[in-house]
Amino acid sequence: LERKGINKEFGHSEMIGLDHVYDTVEEIDNQMIVHMHLNSQGYNDGIILGGPGKYDIDHGVRINGMNIAIAGLIKQAGYRRWKGHDMQVRPYDNEEQGIDRVIRSILSWEACELAEKELDDNQLLEYLANRETAKAEDMIRAAVVNANRHFDEMYSR
Repeated sequence: LERKGINKEFGHSEMIGLDHVYDTVEEIDNQMIVHMHLNSQGYNDGIILGGPGKYDIDHGVRINGMNIAIAGLIKQAGYRRWKGHDMQVRPYDNEEQGIDRVIRSILSWEACELAEKELDDNQLLEYLANRETAKAEDMIRAAVVNANRHFDEMYSR
């Protein structure tokens, strides 16, 4: 093998209580991202209540500021390889519900990517450098709102 790396999975970081944005920075710095598994253990969405101690429950991608940040990081790093949605349907889902969960995960990630493209990275970094964190938080909150709008638009097609 010419290139060795890691199986990056957001949920693995979440499941043991790590910051998956920080993990992404480390993986990029060490040129170790070969492919990605996009999912969530429910650590940071406040809805499905997963996270540390919940072993590999593999929910779909969630729209949140952390995933918008990761979309920007991997874009800046030039990552153009495969992104898989490593997730499990719930035991109580019928076939249609299971397929819908996968569709929602894919559209959630695409919505995060679209919202990240609209984010003014230079302004965000300026706010952070000047310790104007409330303004930076406002920008991320607006990006999350935009991502949810993008999701709604794509899902309703």
